[in-house]
Amino acid sequence: MRKHPLRLVTAVAAALALVMTGCSSGGDSGDPDTLKVWWWETDDSALSAAWKHAISIFEKEHPGVTVKQELKTYEQMQQSGQLILDSNDTPDVLEYLKGNATAGVVAKAGLLTDLTEVAKSRGWKVDNTAQQVGLYDDKGLMGSGKRYGVTNYGEYVGVWYNQDLFTQHNVPVPTTLAEFENALKTFADKGVTPLALGSADYPGPHLLYSLALAHMDEKSLAAYQRFEGEVDWSAWEKAATTMRQWVERKYISTDSTGIPAQDAGNAFIAGQYPMFVSGTWWGGQIAEQPTFKTGQFLFPGNKLHPGSGGNLWVVPAKAENKDLAYDFIQITQRPEVQNFLADKGGVPVAAEPGAASSAMGLLVGERFTELLSGDNGGLAWYPDWPVAGLNDVLLANTTNLVGGDASPQQVVEAIKAAYDAGKPSA
Repeated sequence: MRKHPLRLVTAVAAALALVMTGCSSGGDSGDPDTLKVWWWETDDSALSAAWKHAISIFEKEHPGVTVKQELKTYEQMQQSGQLILDSNDTPDVLEYLKGNATAGVVAKAGLLTDLTEVAKSRGWKVDNTAQQVGLYDDKGLMGSGKRYGVTNYGEYVGVWYNQDLFTQHNVPVPTTLAEFENALKTFADKGVTPLALGSADYPGPHLLYSLALAHMDEKSLAAYQRFEGEVDWSAWEKAATTMRQWVERKYISTDSTGIPAQDAGNAFIAGQYPMFVSGTWWGGQIAEQPTFKTGQFLFPGNKLHPGSGGNLWVVPAKAENKDLAYDFIQITQRPEVQNFLADKGGVPVAAEPGAASSAMGLLVGERFTELLSGDNGGLAWYPDWPVAGLNDVLLANTTNLVGGDASPQQVVEAIKAAYDAGKPSA
């Protein structure tokens, strides 16, 4: 699930954008002195800053080679990525969406370069769970098989909390689900709605999935995400039942049914709620708010947490300057770039300890390292990843659950039906 709210354009608009960008960048393909790099991260992001730093290093080490970087949009890749990769105007390296329904589809179609041997020969450090998002098998399923992509950043979902409100109401930081529910009850009993939630957007499914993960282990996770065995839908029913109870106990407002993620996060930042279950992509905005002390803890009691390596650097099969693309990808993995990313508040996959200069950068970086090592849990990917179209079903049904328009059993039945219909065997 994408890390910020999507304003999806239509396929027609995306195709028009593709045509326009194709016209503006034609003629460079095949030029051995030009590296074409595309990404969609905006200039104010830590990723964009780090990747521009990588470009400056690349240009110093490749005198005479010009890097032509183009800013695309997430929507373009979502709607028209396959058309872009199958055109005669592909870049040499580009940011691409991880997952079965995105990178898996184009890898299976032969539109991406197999990087397995490249990674081995160049000694890339990709043997960790963050890099599983770059592996795809012959069916296009993520998590095993050949390497078609590399990520240089990570993300995970935790619980952001307002330390001042916790202190004011004498609420300790919870370490178990029971303690978490006690904290929720304490706030609710004092007339404070404890959880900011935008159930019209990804925070709803993220909370439901976090609750389901409380009843899952590595085996049941593999069944859900990689179709290895039978899915434990009882874990999801327990999660849906708990989430509905939290609404009834006023831990979650029914008004959240029409609220997008950005509004929920803004309300937390404004001090209106003590807690917000969401991801590290909020770290920069939360760190900048000056009104209260902020903390973060992982979902209490869970050993598995929504999160993964970030979106991928891929090399199109039709790329003309693949060796230059490999050089650039390798530079993004170097300590100087990874440390730079950490210093900007991003979540690097291979920064040196203490590389971040900000408290927020240190917090999310060190916690992500813990998740990679398995010392304090592990990454469970995202709930919508297994099959195409599941995101819409999760959004609709968590909204119905919070609004009281469907029972927990009905919600899980709808999610299971969409999941079963989208499985490869179907």
